[in-house]
Amino acid sequence: MQTPPQLAPFLRGEIEGVHWLVSVWLRNLEEVEETIQKWATGLTPEGFWWVPAPQANPIGGLVRHIGGSSYRLLLRGTGQEIPEALRIRPAEEMAPSGRAPEEVLAEFAQNFKQVREGLQALRDEDLMRTVQVGPHPVKAVYVLDHIAAHAQHHAGQVITTRKLWEAKNR
Repeated sequence: MQTPPQLAPFLRGEIEGVHWLVSVWLRNLEEVEETIQKWATGLTPEGFWWVPAPQANPIGGLVRHIGGSSYRLLLRGTGQEIPEALRIRPAEEMAPSGRAPEEVLAEFAQNFKQVREGLQALRDEDLMRTVQVGPHPVKAVYVLDHIAAHAQHHAGQVITTRKLWEAKNR
């Protein structure tokens, strides 16, 4: 007898005990985590840091950027300052570093844990607070919503890059 496939995160329903909108975001982030688990693991360092074309990004850089930018967006969306050590430009964050894939994946997992915990603590009034993103005042809900949207965008790039790597190495 075959095991039924796991339900897609968006079909898993509301997460009890959190604001309904936060529940949606958390389900979207589950999908990102599952995508990273499926498509970014099990690679050699060469495959993890392979750049498929000029101005394209390696899987390792994308994973690092997804985790780091998600955490920075959480900090911004909750009105916190981004510590100097976390201020990094996307191009630098996505550049091949040669770090062990396991280290980058562990850093990603730690960042996502902090994002999940931060989102779970939010209440209605937190979402409607005005926060500052650079010179722009914006409602926190828009910044926080961008966490999952941005992460899913780059998770799709991880899938494509992995497929290109596998096609190249057949």
